[in-house]
Amino acid sequence: MTLEGRRVLFISYNGMLDPLGQTQVLPYLKELSKRGVRFTVLSFERNSAFEGEGLGKCDALRQELIAHEIDWHFLRYHQKPTLPATIFDVANGFRYARKLIRQNQIELVHARSHIPATIALALKKQFNVKMIFDMRGLLADEYVDANHWRKGSTPYRLTKFIERRALSAAEGIVTLTEKIWSIIREWDGLSGRTDVVHEVIPCCADLQSFKFQQEDRDRRRAELELEDHFVIVYSGSIDGWYLTEQMADFFCSSAQTSSECSCSMANAN
Repeated sequence: MTLEGRRVLFISYNGMLDPLGQTQVLPYLKELSKRGVRFTVLSFERNSAFEGEGLGKCDALRQELIAHEIDWHFLRYHQKPTLPATIFDVANGFRYARKLIRQNQIELVHARSHIPATIALALKKQFNVKMIFDMRGLLADEYVDANHWRKGSTPYRLTKFIERRALSAAEGIVTLTEKIWSIIREWDGLSGRTDVVHEVIPCCADLQSFKFQQEDRDRRRAELELEDHFVIVYSGSIDGWYLTEQMADFFCSSAQTSSECSCSMANAN
């Protein structure tokens, strides 16, 4: 299938200003754009994107994406209360995405994970567009494993319902591993289907976004008054997926071996 001229709406519940969007989403879209795919992106950005310095970052990123022939639109991400906020975002996303489909003559919707898949299912029903379910993994089960949800809870059951619907409706499915595909392809709605296209796309990151700058390091050390200290920094999310307790134990053990050890955990969630 030729990519030239394909008009795709890419929906992400992760913001394009977030580190994940910058390093794991946009690099893919830029490269595919070079091959002729015409992307319209709809993302959900955090509050910082709508005020102060964030407004300037949005303008700069929009101009950068225009240079790659990517049309970027974004809505505000709402976090709390969790379920009502998510329902609002889905409804708002569907309303806005309908306009983008008509405006840009979209023929395919790429839904990155389960919440965008909820929007994509409604769009597919109304406009008969094709759909890619970029499911990443089994979101509800991962939240249970991380002790964020209880199995059988309302969020768990809703997510599993959407997951099954999306798997049954999608023309294309993306997973992170072959192993998970060998399991879900036998589920109801997928078993026996020969028309669904599956691809494994492992997580990748644009390492050029993480360049070391000695002057930045020196300035930050001076701000924290840690010029002569041994420092361990953790930069990333802290939750049930990342062995937080074991990490803290490692930091404490390291601190005990040095009388001048300072441990700084920077949560960049």
